[in-house]
Amino acid sequence: MLHLLYGENDLQREEALASIVQQAGLTPDLRDLNTEVLAGPVTAATLRQACGATPFLGDVRIVIAREVLSQTKGRAAQEIDEIAAYLPDLPPTTILIFSERKALAAKNAVLTQAKKLNANIQAFAVPNAKDLSRWIVERTKMHRGAIDFQAAALLAQNIGPNLRLLDQEVRKLMLYCGENKSITVEDVKVMAPYIQSADVIFSMVDAIGQRDPRNAALYLHRLLEVGEHPLGIFGMIVRQFRLLIQVRWLDDRRAGETDIAARLKLQPFVTSKLRAQAQHFTPEQLRAAYQLLVDSDLAIKRGLLEAEAALDLLIVQLTSL
Repeated sequence: MLHLLYGENDLQREEALASIVQQAGLTPDLRDLNTEVLAGPVTAATLRQACGATPFLGDVRIVIAREVLSQTKGRAAQEIDEIAAYLPDLPPTTILIFSERKALAAKNAVLTQAKKLNANIQAFAVPNAKDLSRWIVERTKMHRGAIDFQAAALLAQNIGPNLRLLDQEVRKLMLYCGENKSITVEDVKVMAPYIQSADVIFSMVDAIGQRDPRNAALYLHRLLEVGEHPLGIFGMIVRQFRLLIQVRWLDDRRAGETDIAARLKLQPFVTSKLRAQAQHFTPEQLRAAYQLLVDSDLAIKRGLLEAEAALDLLIVQLTSL
């Protein structure tokens, strides 16, 4: 009757909470009547009162306590100790669910008590960059679909640890591909055009690094032709050069590829591509490139240049470093 769910992975933590509520066996109308939600900070007395109420026309009552355990100083910490002391007396007709966005300290009094009571304790961490592709593969399986690992890696690379958006993209791709078909890299590029745009940005920066203004400009105008907003393109270029600066700095200090990927929260194969790109620039050239980006940003914001004209000029300047 006691559940403790915590961690920054909101998607799966909320799914687990919904599953517990569903398994309580209450019909929807009785579930609404017998569910109380408390939001922290909450006193021990308030929690006892909520848990001690008698179920209305049903067998159980559900109390969901959100962010009650995150306060660890002063009077709030004392309240947590009192809540922990109360848990052994939780009525058998009450299902108490604690839901916390952050991980709990090992010495948290409620966590310690929950372990002693053999409560249902589940931690929901956000997968790190190294494990994110595998998470996407497993998530697709959970939805009774399949995805190629390379396609999952492409999603992970371009969306990052936004699990709700990743889940949404997986569902969309499954509808597009239909049953009994594994999602491929091409499917991802068709259904998520911004991912294709990210690939073009990589190619454009490659051309800049090779001091090839013609191809760099071709890649730029390909993005404009498919409807990418000039300011969106500018933002992607800024992000790419920011990563190049960071990768080059770590690389020059003999950080390994695994270490760089972990520090910058990047997919390993993305780190490999960035390391190769960074070698086209000296540290001084990367600093100069970033200054050009700052100058372009100011010129656009001050109305001295239209965004598209600023991008064309930027390509010329960057390939001349």
